[in-house]
Amino acid sequence: MGAQLEEIYTIVTNKTGFKGRLRLAVKTGVPRSKAAKEEDTPKLVDTFKKAASEILGNDIDDFL
Repeated sequence: MGAQLEEIYTIVTNKTGFKGRLRLAVKTGVPRSKAAKEEDTPKLVDTFKKAASEILGNDIDDFL
């Protein structure tokens, strides 16, 4: 559960640091600690991908 969400969190954290990780939590409404427990539903993964792409300034799929 939450494997894709955790991977997105890891990429954003590695590329932008703690500040980017906080922005992802704010944009998605799901903190990292909760992301691991959430189910990787298509809607939630899409929400995370859109938010992460905005934060990174690149398509997150390039890093997945």
